[in-house]
Amino acid sequence: MEEQNTNAITAFDSLFTNNQIQMLKILLPRLAPEHQGGFAVYIKLLELQYAFTFLRRHSGKQLFGNVKQLSADFFQGDNSDTIELLDELLPFSGPKERTRIENMKNMILNFKKMQEMMEMIKMMQELFPEGMGGDNPMDMFAGMTDPGLSSIFEMFGGDKSE
Repeated sequence: MEEQNTNAITAFDSLFTNNQIQMLKILLPRLAPEHQGGFAVYIKLLELQYAFTFLRRHSGKQLFGNVKQLSADFFQGDNSDTIELLDELLPFSGPKERTRIENMKNMILNFKKMQEMMEMIKMMQELFPEGMGGDNPMDMFAGMTDPGLSSIFEMFGGDKSE
């Protein structure tokens, strides 16, 4: 996963630069220390100028291939792309950001589990429209004849003899 993050960063960097700027970056560490700071700013200005020119020439075009775009609707459908994005952000996060990202992931995963449970309850209601019978949910197991299962249900409050 870390290699994938590096690839995305490299793709971005290579898209908004050219060979001349890359050669200046190679030259930068060989300059006298008192000239490196100003030269570094000059390189960044050239990159910014190149980025503006590039974007003007390619306005409205997708810059990064077939990457799944983000949706603001985190809780609908398949959230795996959102979880994947959050995992990709983790290595670049500080402690506070890491905590927030982990909390977001947990919230999304918990919401997904809750949706699955609600679907299961809905399915059970469709299978048993008359209800499960009684106030005690263990009542539905009262007629079971397997002695092992019966003892388990008795242990949790069900009475096999009802």
